[in-house]
Amino acid sequence: MNLLNPFNLESHYSIFFSADHIGFDDEKLFIVLDSKNTIFLGLTPAKFGNPDIPNYYVYQLEIPKESIKWLIDCIEKKFWLSAAQGGLPKGQYSYKEDVDGETLALYREMNMGAKGQKGFRFTNFSRPNRKRDKKFQDFFVTDNMLIEGGLLDELKKIISL
Repeated sequence: MNLLNPFNLESHYSIFFSADHIGFDDEKLFIVLDSKNTIFLGLTPAKFGNPDIPNYYVYQLEIPKESIKWLIDCIEKKFWLSAAQGGLPKGQYSYKEDVDGETLALYREMNMGAKGQKGFRFTNFSRPNRKRDKKFQDFFVTDNMLIEGGLLDELKKIISL
């Protein structure tokens, strides 16, 4: 798979969700689906250099569609619950697991996007970065995007598709 252009997708892809990426200035967030994958796309206007698609830099994370339930469970039950409530032990800010044949991880981030915002870094160690020489893909999402931006509710809808 190459970097996707949400303005010019092949017919087997569909845009499931799009919104301003809360917490990241001038960035748009897209959730794109195909029959097997959920693809997180972040688009930022190109201000210099070579854009990935016309006028934009693209940030992309691909995970198996079936792993969305794992992602939601990790956020809600591991990170947003205290250790006493069954969440991760105090002081643990990451969680990594093999899910649907791919090595996925979540990291709690305390300063991302606009200054001082909390959120998550989603990482897939089983797929190479589509634009840099890295053997993994990352994507950042703020708590505000998950809650006020409605992303968490939209991800829950993918489970029932």
